[in-house]
Parts: sequence; C-alpha cells; structure tokens
Amino acid sequence: MPYPPPAAFAEVVPPAPKGALWIDGHWAWRGGEFVWERGGWVSPPAGSRFAHWRIRYSQDGTLMFAEEAWYDADLKPIPSPKKRLEAFTPPNELTPETQHGF
Repeated sequence: MPYPPPAAFAEVVPPAPKGALWIDGHWAWRGGEFVWERGGWVSPPAGSRFAHWRIRYSQDGTLMFAEEAWYDADLKPIPSPKKRLEAFTPPNELTPETQHGF
C-alpha cells in the first residue's frame, strides 16, 4: 500500500435499533485503492470481539494496514455481522446521489 487513507467522511448516524452496536465508517483497501465502507448498527454475535482497522508505519517506512475483523470467544476469526441499519453520507463529490439516503 503506497499511501494512507483519506480523511474519514462525515456520516449521519440513524437511531439505534434495540441491542445494536455502532461500527464507524472507515476506508478499506480494495483492488489497489481505498473505498469508503459506511458505518452501521450491527447485532454482535454472542461472545464476539471486534477489532477496528489500524494503520501503522514499519521502521523502514512501509505503510501497513489491518482491516477490521470480528473474532469469536476463542479469538478465531468469524464473518462480520450484517448491518441492521446503515449510516447516511451527506452529499459530497465522491458518493453518488443514490448513496446519501435522503
């Protein structure tokens, strides 16, 4: 990865469904470029743990990026839960009108 992600987008957080956990929107590295992944409310699996994405520079200056991940009670990776309710992105030049939710 040659460069860090851009600044995060502002998102409008909808009201929380009962028992849901908010996961912030973030940049994900996809096909050689950063793509915005919207935040959303999820129902975390029982006993699960969440690790949000991280970015670090190694001692030689190499950029290292770790995607967000979910783990079960034994710290084994599990699939991310589906979003119950997604954030809205205010209009901007990088997201089409159909993604705004308005």
